[in-house]
Amino acid sequence: MNEYIVQFNKFLIPFGFSQADLLQLNALCEIVNVKKGEIIIKSGVKQNYIYFICSGLVRNFLFTDAGEIKTYGFRMENMTSTGYSNYNYKDNLKAKVSVECLEPCIMIKIPINAVSFMVEHSAVADKVGRYMAEMHVMELVDFLIDLDTKTILEQYNSLDDRYPNIHQRVPQHIIASYLGTTPVHLSRLKNARKAS
Repeated sequence: MNEYIVQFNKFLIPFGFSQADLLQLNALCEIVNVKKGEIIIKSGVKQNYIYFICSGLVRNFLFTDAGEIKTYGFRMENMTSTGYSNYNYKDNLKAKVSVECLEPCIMIKIPINAVSFMVEHSAVADKVGRYMAEMHVMELVDFLIDLDTKTILEQYNSLDDRYPNIHQRVPQHIIASYLGTTPVHLSRLKNARKAS
């Protein structure tokens, strides 16, 4: 069995999938290599796939009305990546955000209809959907609490807890976008901390 499928299955096994469930799902999925800079999901467009990241890192982002890019989150190895559309049935599964690969990525491409099939035919598949929804809600709650209770520098310093080695993997201007500041302001804060 391919090493990336094994990695994907290790992610799924704790939910209670049977070997037969995994074989069915694996047969519906595809291993893809995605280049750095490639957009795998576009906001406002119907999302047909969810991705499991075997290696690499992506960001969720939007273009603002002012033409700026606003980063809303990161996903890395052993995480799923969506455009937050797989819960958006009222809007025909249109992605809420775009997803860009910040590194070359190897992913398992999971068709949305495969997820629907598994939910209908596996006793435990709904656990995965609930887990993903809860995970996204908790990430949003953590993000909002940090926004209200921590300084930009404290948020910057705690990023490694959520996303190991992110400071070595993501350019500072993208991290600044995620923190809601400019790269210049973030650099000043970091330099002021070093000087004190």
